[in-house]
Amino acid sequence: MNKNEKANLVASVKDKLISNAFIAIIHYRGMNDKQLYDFRVALKSKGCGMKIVKNTLVKVAIEGTELEVLKSHLTGPTALLYSQDPVALAKAITDCGRDVESLKIITGFFKKSLLNETAIKEMAKLGSLEEVRASFVGLLKGAQTNFVRILSAPQKGLATLKTQ
Repeated sequence: MNKNEKANLVASVKDKLISNAFIAIIHYRGMNDKQLYDFRVALKSKGCGMKIVKNTLVKVAIEGTELEVLKSHLTGPTALLYSQDPVALAKAITDCGRDVESLKIITGFFKKSLLNETAIKEMAKLGSLEEVRASFVGLLKGAQTNFVRILSAPQKGLATLKTQ
């Protein structure tokens, strides 16, 4: 890889990491090709991404940004995971971690702070953005239905009184 290709790769990695709300670093040593492929597919289906790049290039990419705190965690075979929906990414990581014992969560970065493995697993227990939206729409629909039912109740009662 020549200097221009490396510079393009560093710029691409920097753009991916800066433009996403949640970044996670995992160790993937011990995962076979099929497990890694399945993990990538699961991430993509949830709107998340994964990048495996040399740690030195990632360190260059995050230099001078708020992500610089991740430098000390970039050791060994690391993969960078990123998403706009932190809960979806946390769920994907923990789901894969249950199936693949060799996947190790190193750290996460969300809202200018580092998250440990426990915090990421706790985040996975929350509802994703889509689930929260769906439950909110359900609540709104239920409220409208109840409102219509309450408004029509006196008319129904009046009709039953006249027939008796």
